[in-house]
Amino acid sequence: MEKYADVLLARWSAVPSGQGAGTAWLLPALDSLADDITAAITGEVEEYAQSGDDPAARAVRRVAQDAVAGFADRVAQGRGTASAAAMFHDLGRLLAAEGRSLEALHAALRVGARVTWQRLQEQARQGNGNAEAFARIGETVFWYMDELAASCSAGYAEAKAELAGETSQLRRRLLDMLTSSPPPPAAVIASLAQAAGWPLPGRVAAVALARPAGSNPAPLPPGVLAGLSRRDPCLLIPDPDGPGRRRQLAAALRGWLAAVPATAALPATAQPGTALPAAALPPATRPATVLLAAVGPAVPLAGASGSLRWASQGLALARRGLLDNGDGVVWCEDHLPTLILLADADLAAALSREALAPLRQLRPEQADRLAQTLLAWLESADDANAAARRLHVHPQTIRYRLRQVGDLFGDALAAPDSRFRLLLALHARQLLKSPAGTRSARP
Repeated sequence: MEKYADVLLARWSAVPSGQGAGTAWLLPALDSLADDITAAITGEVEEYAQSGDDPAARAVRRVAQDAVAGFADRVAQGRGTASAAAMFHDLGRLLAAEGRSLEALHAALRVGARVTWQRLQEQARQGNGNAEAFARIGETVFWYMDELAASCSAGYAEAKAELAGETSQLRRRLLDMLTSSPPPPAAVIASLAQAAGWPLPGRVAAVALARPAGSNPAPLPPGVLAGLSRRDPCLLIPDPDGPGRRRQLAAALRGWLAAVPATAALPATAQPGTALPAAALPPATRPATVLLAAVGPAVPLAGASGSLRWASQGLALARRGLLDNGDGVVWCEDHLPTLILLADADLAAALSREALAPLRQLRPEQADRLAQTLLAWLESADDANAAARRLHVHPQTIRYRLRQVGDLFGDALAAPDSRFRLLLALHARQLLKSPAGTRSARP
């Protein structure tokens, strides 16, 4: 910008000044020139096409008059002054604040430059000054309009940046409020949402992020509240139930987020829950996909904190390899039973150890076979043939194993409450027995 200002100053210094150089007509002609410019602008630029007594038309004339006066002053003095540029800088800020574009104002500047050029040609034909001076002054008309347009654009960009910063700050505060527990009163949320320009949705879904991507992420769906500077980055998605929203969100998340290796089989020396870089894993156990994010269940707006809590749990479980993330995004609604069962993994492990205590007297391989058989039988409504099909073994094998199970668990296989307890314990055992699960869960 400084280089551009230097160029303009050099150009203004080269413009002939003084009464004999062709500038004497400018001052007395200011009013009529401003009138001509106003008439042309209101007649040609749709946004300013108002009736002559309309306040908007008077405002156009006032701006045109000040701009013409600034031009005459510059030509007369042979150097630039800042008043008109400052005025157009403020106009740019005003347009940004009102949410309007610069297109109409730039069109008005072009019209003003054309009308001024035509007036110069008219004065040249009438012999009011020498031709060389008029030629030089004619060039300065377009330099001047370029400068005013640049000042307007600078003010517009400046205000837009400020407004974006304010809106971003308001939206971050709104996200903090919505994800707090309990959230503030609905009236407080509505007031802040209005100030932030965020239409209140009926339902939302929170997204727990592995970590943000680089400096040029792909755009997310409209209306998303982002908290990327948080210790645990997250998003809040409005109206996540709409047609095609899952596909749209998944694509956006893959563009936004950096790849974080998911945990596969961990070395025996690793601590439970440890996530190792994929490169550190044996080739056969490296994950085929990487974890990006976990999307919480869709909930009413007042339940946003709950959706984020579930999303965070889903992300943590997926990092440990306990939830499938085939496309890099975990959808908590697809894993609600697992999330409920492992809401407290230590408690789930305790249930598994206590309810399945009879299996501890067996060798690990035998305990695994009987646990697998009991789960298949319970899930098959006590149908040995169906359980055999599930496990791809002969029905007689299932019956032999069930006799062993009966000896171990006795009446617990008949009471509904005990059967339900066994079913939960077996599922917990199966989940926690994965390579990334809690090692102490083995009965």
